[in-house]
Amino acid sequence: MRCDDRVPVTVIAGFLGAGKTSYLNRRLASGDIEDALILVNDVGEVNVDVAAIDYRDDRVLSLSNGCVCCTLGGTLAEQLSQALRLKARPTEILIEASGVANPQRIADIARLAPGLELADIVVLVDASQAGRLALDAQVGELWRAQVHAAHRLLVNRLPQEDSARDQLLGWLGQLAPGAAVATEPVQVAPASSRTTSSGPAFWQGNGAKPSAEPFAERARHSGLTDATLHLRHPLVAEELQALLERYRDCLFRAKGFVRCRLADGEEWRSLQLSGQRLAWQSHGPPATGAVLVCIGRRGERFTRLMEELAQLDSETDTAPMAPIGR
Repeated sequence: MRCDDRVPVTVIAGFLGAGKTSYLNRRLASGDIEDALILVNDVGEVNVDVAAIDYRDDRVLSLSNGCVCCTLGGTLAEQLSQALRLKARPTEILIEASGVANPQRIADIARLAPGLELADIVVLVDASQAGRLALDAQVGELWRAQVHAAHRLLVNRLPQEDSARDQLLGWLGQLAPGAAVATEPVQVAPASSRTTSSGPAFWQGNGAKPSAEPFAERARHSGLTDATLHLRHPLVAEELQALLERYRDCLFRAKGFVRCRLADGEEWRSLQLSGQRLAWQSHGPPATGAVLVCIGRRGERFTRLMEELAQLDSETDTAPMAPIGR
């Protein structure tokens, strides 16, 4: 413990699907985190991300149904205060922020709280989406506020070409002055996304160049909305995936746990959709039950997506799933 007995706090941030949970799990697997307290914030009434953290259950706390930089500000301060009163005081506190959180506001809470010390703001960036998000009318300012707040900027899914990669990293360095910029050991961007993977290449093709001015205080996510769907029936994974693909224009993120119908039975799987990737993975029966959290652009398209998801769930010819534990 530090000689002044303050507990260091690290904020882990980044836009939806940037790789925050994967980064945290890699740190946990490396063994360099001991006796830490982990706070995980998620948008939606069910915290899907917290179930994916591979750490002691009593040291992972969930902050659901909001963004800790705004609606959950009071809850976060309370959790941090309680952490300092634990008999087994944590050696450090890690806060995984929501994908629509402004990390600077979370950092301010940690910075001002007695007994705590802000140690680091780590921001993950998906390079394959950077140019598109920087220019997006609804989330561009938020994305750039996240990047600008970083002490350390960790960039993954980089373009394969050296020149495009160097140009992208240089641009991100301008957006995050004073931050250390490093690359994350995640797969490179697929060939199909190369033309939009780097910020410079993307804006050159559209005639509009995002500036490197800070947007920390002006960023808002008023154009975003979220919805949580509790699934009553097992679904065919291919049908669900096809439906989500049709709404990529309004859907930024989808994640959850689905009981999938197979030719010879059923299987629990986790679903993660962000950017150009939709990934399925086998999973044990989750405590949340079958649930899907979607985050996207507010409007008729998103409303229609949720209606079609509910319809897909209701049209299955199998009986509803029994609640977990029965």
